[in-house]
Amino acid sequence: MHRFFADESGIVDGIARLEAGDASHALRVLRLGVGDPVHLFCGGEAYLAEICDISHGAAVRVLAPVKSPEATLRVTLYQGVAKGDKMDYIVQKCTEAGAARVVPVNMPRCVARVDAGDDKKLARWNRIAREAAKQAFRPVTPEVAPPIGMRQLPGLMQKHQLALVPWEDARDGALRQLITPAVTDLAIVIGPEGGMSPEDVAPLLEAGARAVTLGPRIFRTETAGLAAIVAAMAFSNNLE
Repeated sequence: MHRFFADESGIVDGIARLEAGDASHALRVLRLGVGDPVHLFCGGEAYLAEICDISHGAAVRVLAPVKSPEATLRVTLYQGVAKGDKMDYIVQKCTEAGAARVVPVNMPRCVARVDAGDDKKLARWNRIAREAAKQAFRPVTPEVAPPIGMRQLPGLMQKHQLALVPWEDARDGALRQLITPAVTDLAIVIGPEGGMSPEDVAPLLEAGARAVTLGPRIFRTETAGLAAIVAAMAFSNNLE
């Protein structure tokens, strides 16, 4: 069933209007009409609905709520900025896996960097997150936040219930040992293509983060966060 977001007016008397872009896609591309069933995302919730009016955009009548697939675990991914289109892939796949927020981090070993004022990249990443959320039946779209620098990262670690740094030099920590269903707010820090040096990691550990291993194999930057999020969802019972 096709999935669409309601516009900013929300649901009023059981009726909602689709966002302009979604309405155009529904009517002009998918050729949907009055009476066709859809899933509606509004205010972080999901509903079964049907199109009831196509005279000015598209309006839907809400029929029943649908159980939200959102996880009990809120994951913030602090991702070392990757080059080329790797950031597009990271945002898309980690959204599908359940990330609640993605924060690009300019790290010392980053080959590429992104400025806080680079609105075009941020807008593209947020569009990718929105489409990925829709595809994954997620009524909540993760935010791709403006980029930060490495110096800001240690202070942010303290804001989370648990902060983990998957790192190729970690020896004594594993996700299975640290993540349980009691963990509801998790930070995951992933280095860029060049990884993170001991000097990069040390301030994070001093701030309370834990270095962990993802096993004997080395993941690329574009797959490490995805692997960590999927594992975290499993260990927190969010894949059942």
